[in-house]
This record gives sequence, C-alpha cells and structure tokens, in this order.
Amino acid sequence: MVARGQDIITRSDGVILKATVLEISPTLVRFRLFGASDSLLYQISPRDIQTIQMADGSVKTFSPAATPTGTSTQDLPFDYETHFRKNILAFYPLDLIFSNFSFSYERISSSGKLGVKVPLIIDMGTNSDFYDNSFRENEIFGIGLELNFYPSGQGRFRYFITPAFHYRSYSVYYYDYRPMQPEPQKADASMVSLALKSGAYFHLSKLFLVGADLGLGYRFFRTPDEDPYLFERNRVFLPGNIHVGFRF
Repeated sequence: MVARGQDIITRSDGVILKATVLEISPTLVRFRLFGASDSLLYQISPRDIQTIQMADGSVKTFSPAATPTGTSTQDLPFDYETHFRKNILAFYPLDLIFSNFSFSYERISSSGKLGVKVPLIIDMGTNSDFYDNSFRENEIFGIGLELNFYPSGQGRFRYFITPAFHYRSYSVYYYDYRPMQPEPQKADASMVSLALKSGAYFHLSKLFLVGADLGLGYRFFRTPDEDPYLFERNRVFLPGNIHVGFRF
C-alpha cells in the first residue's frame, strides 16, 4: 500500500510519527518520515503500533501480537530500538578524583537520532592546589551544552558523535612579590572549551547504561592580570570520560 500524503503513526509507547507509509504487511510496516530531506526508509513491527491514520482519513488499528500459551509478556525480549525512554541522567565517577561532582541531563528526540545534553560540574572540595593548570583541582562550577548525534538511532549498544561547548570557573593562585608577601593570593579565572567527541553506550538493563567518550578540543583561558607570569598551557586537549546513566 502506498500513501502520498501525510500519515500519522502512533506507536504503542505513545510516540507519534508523521510519516509517508509505503507498505503495510502482517509482519512489517515500511515508511519514510514526512517532509524529511533524506530518503531513509524506516520499518517497524505492527506489534509496536497502536494506530495509523492514513492521509485519506481512514484509521487502521493494530492489536498486540498474540502471546504463546504459557508465556507472559514479561518474558518477551525488550525492544531497545522502539521502546527507549527519552531522558537520561548520567553521573561521571572519574571526576571524583578531583573532588568534583559531575552529572548531566540528556533529552532524546522522538526519532532517537539526536540528544541534547547539559553537563554540570560542582566543586565538593577545598581549592588548595597552587600549581599552574590546576583548574580541575580548583574547580568552582562548570556547565556545558552537547549535541549527541546517533546515526543508528537508539538501541542496546549505540555509538554517537558529539560537538561540545563547556564553560568552567576555577581558582588560581599567584604571589604578589612587591610587598614580599609569602602567602599565595587567590583569584578567579575561567575557561571555555570547544571539542568534537565520539563515544558509545551499552545498556546493562532497559533502565541502566554505561558509556564512554573521547575527542579533541581547544581551550580558551581567562586569567587575572595581577600575575604577568601566570599562563595556562595545554590549550589543545583530549576530552574523555566514563559515565553511568539512568533512563526515565
């Protein structure tokens, strides 16, 4: 069956897709996203569909697939591609090394191909590292914006590509040599970074997942003017981390 107008597919999880349905068979429904610039062909099982409202106004209703005698629906394998939850709250355990509590919230699009992530970093310790380039140890606060592109959509194991923007504020220490004061002076500094990363995640269960990412980036520092010898090095860097997440 071919439909030239806009059809409305309502999945069993409540997600609504605007599509052009190309074929409906007892085992498969093939369609393209309505108005999409690409020519990607999608397919979905009828058991994952509630209804399809055709362009001519007719509505096709789909019944859940019959469960074999003696088998409950809880015994059926979970479909990570179509029944994914759109919110991910993740925790970054490696940042605890620097006494920072880091976590992020990510919202996944209905298609499963794009995620908008906002990472946050909060200092939990005492800023006391007097060396240059100690912004991790002397972190005060950090926030960022990342766009995760999932070429294969969602699933149990997926990879992603991420352009990332981050802002961090931290403390720096310098010495005022004019009055010969031995104690270091504290001042505020900040850093902005741009990076391109790639990574992957794996679902331990339908709710819990672990992931990792690695990339290449560049950092821009703003340091106080009191110490002309204070200069942050390592502007080109390799951002990487491990995260443990929960979907809801």
